[in-house]
Amino acid sequence: MDDWRYSDERMLLRAEVFRSLQHHLKDHTRAVYEFCTQWVDLGNPSNKGIEESFQDYLRTIAENSYAKTN
Repeated sequence: MDDWRYSDERMLLRAEVFRSLQHHLKDHTRAVYEFCTQWVDLGNPSNKGIEESFQDYLRTIAENSYAKTN
């Protein structure tokens, strides 16, 4: 496979990001999985700043959801 997003290095990062956010799985299962994919796809080199970025992601989801209901 030639897609850099699925290299061994990137898949290990995806697993690391997932483990970092697993405490959110009970309340935000889908968001955790989607965020992990997005984090890796955007080329982030590590999980540094992951919690803050995930909270921003959740806020964005909430804001977009609220905007669609108006």
